[in-house]
Amino acid sequence: MIEPISLINSALEWCSPSLLATATEGESYGKALAVSLALVSLSIYVFSRFFEEIAARLGLPSVLGNLVAGVVIGVSGLHLVVLDGGEINPSLSHLIEILSNSTPEQVKAVFEEPVPLIIDEYAEFGVGVLLFLIGLESDLKELLKVGFQSASVAIVGVTLPFVLGFLGLTYLFHVPTLPALFAGAALTATSIGITAKVMQDLGVLKSKEGQIILGAAILDDILGIVILAVVISIVETGEVDVAKALTLILIAATFMITAVIMNRFFGPWFVTQLEKLKSPNRGMGYFILFIFLSFLAGVVGLEPILGAFAAGLILGGTTARERLIEAIEVLSVVFSTVFFVSIGAKTDLSVLNPSVPANQEGLIIAGFLIIVAIVGKVSAGFFAFSDEKINRLGIGTGMIPRGEVGLVFAGLGSATGALPPSIDVAIVLMVIATTFLSPPLLRLVFDTSETPTELVKSE
Repeated sequence: MIEPISLINSALEWCSPSLLATATEGESYGKALAVSLALVSLSIYVFSRFFEEIAARLGLPSVLGNLVAGVVIGVSGLHLVVLDGGEINPSLSHLIEILSNSTPEQVKAVFEEPVPLIIDEYAEFGVGVLLFLIGLESDLKELLKVGFQSASVAIVGVTLPFVLGFLGLTYLFHVPTLPALFAGAALTATSIGITAKVMQDLGVLKSKEGQIILGAAILDDILGIVILAVVISIVETGEVDVAKALTLILIAATFMITAVIMNRFFGPWFVTQLEKLKSPNRGMGYFILFIFLSFLAGVVGLEPILGAFAAGLILGGTTARERLIEAIEVLSVVFSTVFFVSIGAKTDLSVLNPSVPANQEGLIIAGFLIIVAIVGKVSAGFFAFSDEKINRLGIGTGMIPRGEVGLVFAGLGSATGALPPSIDVAIVLMVIATTFLSPPLLRLVFDTSETPTELVKSE
C-alpha cells in the first residue's frame, strides 16, 4: 500500500523549481522549433512563388525561379533558410525569440539540427513525389520502345565524362587518384528531378526525346550509384570490390524489370482490390505502395527515388491513373518546391571569390569540370541511334544538370576526407553551373512553338 506521505513528497518533488524550469525550457524550445519551421516554410513558399512568377513572365521554366529563390534566401543571400550550418538572419532569430518567448541559444539550437533535418526530409519527400508523378505520366510502352536509345545515351553519358574528367585531372592538373575518381564520379550524375520538371513545364516530357532522356537519366542514376559505391569502397578498403558493383547492377536491373512486369499484372489487380473497399480513405493504398517501394529501394542499396518512380510506373497503366495525377500534382507542387529551393539555399556563392587562395585553384579546375560536364553529356545525346528525325542536341542537353545528385557525390567525397578543398570547390561549382544553365538551355533547344512531330503516338 502506498503511504500518503510518499505521495505528498512525490508531488512536492514534481513541483520543485528545477523541474518546473526544465519543463518551461522544454516548452520554449518546442515553441521555438514550431515558429522556426513556420517562418522558414513561409519564406520558401513566398519567395518561390515570387521568383516563379518572374520566370514565367520571362518565358523561363518555373524550376529556375525556385533555384533563384533558394539562392536569395539561403547561405548566399538573406540567410533565412540555412541548411548546412552557418548563422541565420539576426532579424529572423530575434523575431522567433519574440514569438516563441525563447532564448537566442534555443533558437540557435533548433537551426543547428532539427530545422535543417526536417526541411531536408521534406525536400527528399518532394523529389520522391515528383518522380512518382513522372512515373504515372510516363507511357511505359513508349519508354520501352526507346530503351535501346536510352541505354546508349546513358552508357556514353556516364563513361565519357568520367574518363575525360579522371584523365584530365590526373594528367593536366596532377590531382591524386582518389580525388580524381570522386570528381569523375560526380561528373556521371544526372538530376532526374530537375530535368523532368523542366521538360514537364515545356510540355516535351512525353515526346520521344523526353522519354529517351527520362530512361537515360534513370540508368545514369543506377550506374552513378554503382560507381559511387565502388569509389567509396576503394577509399575505405584500398581495393576494388567487383562483387559489390555487380551486385548493385543486378539489384537495380531486377528492381526495374519487376516494376515493368507489375505494371501489366499487379497494377490493375491492385486498383481493383482498392476499389472494392468501402472506406472513404481507400486511396491511401496508393500512398502506401509509394512509401513501401521507396523504402524497399533504399533497403536494397538503391536510391529511394527509383522506388518512387517504380510505384508510378506500376500504377501508370491503370484506370486510376488520371485521378492519381490530379491528386498528386498538388502534393508535388507543395513538396517539390521545397526540394528545388533547398538546392539553391545550399549553394554557397562564396566559392566564386578568387581572392581566397583556396578558391583560385578550384576555380580553374571548376572551369575544366564544367566544360567536361557539358560536352560529355551533350555528346551522349548524339548516340541516340534512330531512323527517325529526333532532337539529339536536346537529348544531350537534357542530361546536363547534376543538381542534388552531384551534391551527394561531393558531400560523400568530403565526408571520406578524400577531397582537398580545391577539388571540393570545383565539384560544387560544376554542380551549380550545370544546374542553373540547364533550364534555359533546354528552353532554347526544344522549340515548342511548333507542333512536335516527334511526340509519342499515344498523345
